[in-house]
Formats: sequence, C-alpha cells, structure tokens
Amino acid sequence: MQNEKKINVAIIGAGASGLFLAKLLSDYKLFNITVFEKNNKVGTKIKASGGGKANIFNTQITPIAYNNPIFIQKLLQQVTIENIRHSFEQMGLRLAVDDENRVYPATFSSQSVLDVLLLNLSSQVKIITDFEVKKITKIENKFKINNFECNFDYLVLASGSPAGTKASKRATYNLYLNDLSLKKQAFQPSLVGFRLQAYPKILSGCRVKTKLSLLHNNKLIFSEFGEVTFKEDGVSGIVVLNASAWYNRLKNKENCFLSFDFLYDDNYDLSKHWEQHHDFCGILAPKLNQLYKTKPFDIRNFRLKIISVYDLEFAQVASGGIDLSEIDEHFQVKNIPNMYIVGEMLDIDAVCGGYNLFFAFSSAYLTAQSIVNHGNKD
Repeated sequence: MQNEKKINVAIIGAGASGLFLAKLLSDYKLFNITVFEKNNKVGTKIKASGGGKANIFNTQITPIAYNNPIFIQKLLQQVTIENIRHSFEQMGLRLAVDDENRVYPATFSSQSVLDVLLLNLSSQVKIITDFEVKKITKIENKFKINNFECNFDYLVLASGSPAGTKASKRATYNLYLNDLSLKKQAFQPSLVGFRLQAYPKILSGCRVKTKLSLLHNNKLIFSEFGEVTFKEDGVSGIVVLNASAWYNRLKNKENCFLSFDFLYDDNYDLSKHWEQHHDFCGILAPKLNQLYKTKPFDIRNFRLKIISVYDLEFAQVASGGIDLSEIDEHFQVKNIPNMYIVGEMLDIDAVCGGYNLFFAFSSAYLTAQSIVNHGNKD
C-alpha cells in the first residue's frame, strides 16, 4: 500500500475551540495537528467557565441571546445542539441538564471537560506550550509560524479574546494579527459587573434575589430575575452579567440605569406592612433595610445610574473581535484560503447560560468539517 501523504494543520490556541477542533481532526488519519499555546497550561478558560462547573452549552440555543442573531440563525442551520452533545458523549463525557436548560458535565467540574478533551486526542496531535505566535507568513500555499520547523497546509486561529487579562498583558494580545489585513471591532468587556453612580456603599457584601431591569432613556432593554451581589462600587452576579451583554449592544450608553425590584412581581401591601411594623426587616435583606431607614427608596423600583462596566480584566467574555464579514459560513477567511478563525476571536458574544461555549464548539465543529472536506479533495 502506498503511504498516504499527511496534511499539516496548525491551531493557534489551546482553549475550548482549539482543543475541540484538534480532537475532531484527530479522528482522521489524514492529518498531523500541531496546537500552539502561549501559556504554560492549556484550557485555562475552560477550567474557569461556569464558576468551575463548565456550562458547556444550552439545550435551548436562541439566536437573540447573541449580539449577531442573524449569523447564529444561519449557524444553527448547519450545526445543532445534538451534534455537540453527541461529540462529547462519544468522548465519554456524561452530561447533566439543570432546570434552566444549561448543560454541564455530570461531575459538575470543568476539569472533567478538559480531561476528556485531552484524553481523546490521538497521537497525531502535538501540543506545544509556552509558544507565543508573533508572525505568520504565507509561503506559496503554506503557512509559516515564527521560525517553526514545519510549514502548514491549514491554519486555524483560536487564540481567544483578552477578556480576563490585565491591561499590562493586553498590549501583546495576538500581535501576529498585525500582519493580517483583517477588519476588527474593538474589544469591550462583556459578561461583567457595573459601576454605579451615587452608589450606597452600605450595601457592600449584600447578596439578594431581585428582578433586575436595564433601562435606557426610560425604555426597558432587558429584564431578568436572579441573584445580585453588591460590591464596593457596583454590582455583579449572573443576572448582572446578562444585563451587561445587552448594555454592550447599545450604540449610545448615556442615561442608562439599573432598576431593582426586591419584591419581584409580588402584590404584597407595603403600606399596610409599614403601618403595622414600622420596619421592613422581615421583607428586605438586612443591609437593604438599613439603607431604607437612612434613605427610603422605592422597593419595587430602586434605580441606580450606570457609570460604566468593570474593566476587561474582570470580564468573562469580550464583545468585539474579527469582523464577521471576513469569514464565510464555514469560518474560512475569505481572502486567505485555508485559514480559519473560530470562537472568541470573532465578533460574537452572548449572555450566560452556555451560549458562548456553544459557539466556541460549534465554530470548531464546522471548521473541522470544512478542513476534512478540503483535505479529502487534496
């Protein structure tokens, strides 16, 4: 039998998209896959996702949860939730679904997701850590990375966003992109807390259930029930992070407020309660009740003006990235054949609940399909 020529694939970034893609490609003996990771460990964001539990996708993916719903609608016509579920179950990862349709590893440990991905990589995959890609050069129909010994037939950019990194380190984020003429949208923090004006610091440390609403010029933009954590100068919590995703989609961010309804949709008679007890200690959390005594507020519509969101260092996800006009429906760069961009590097972001990791995995899934189809034709 004649020896089959191997196709060399380079993946920049050993995160969710990069490792999932490496696994999918390693199912085919046609490929040699090299994954370059600038850190000394792989999958760091996977381990941090979902508060360490890894909410890997959602059983009810809705395009409206994303900043570009039309793009996601087209994506869902090519890859389904079942495709991603089946891929992980084939790797041996048992899954669990909560009451809000969020899918986790049954261990509720993000380490399990990383371990399963690494366990299922074949010997065709080589991961090189502590390797910072500084330059990409196109030589005829192949890609050269820095001065690496091998040139590659296919190149996939999967090196994520600067979300969660300190400002001092962001200056060197993906410097190799400077050599590529790709349209970009500026990165902004998303899934992040808010700094608020005239903030009552007495609430610092208070955690409370509330119906949170985001208002812009008194128009309702977003509303959701959940737990809010009051910090020294602002608020955080899943419902707050979701509000920040919608806040980021506003072109004009002036005159934005957060409204807190601490009684949800309850018809409880507050006036009667006050007449009888002259105190709200049985209704409000202690620090909220303490604030009310010094400065009464509307319990069903406590408004605080937004100053800004917290810095990218504290964001779980970043909005912005490579403009979607640069890629085709299979995530291949239109003007650079055999180069693909997946996951957080692209200008796609969504609310909490497994939507962002679903995009990371689904973009890798379609990229793998495309490379396999092209590879079989070569």
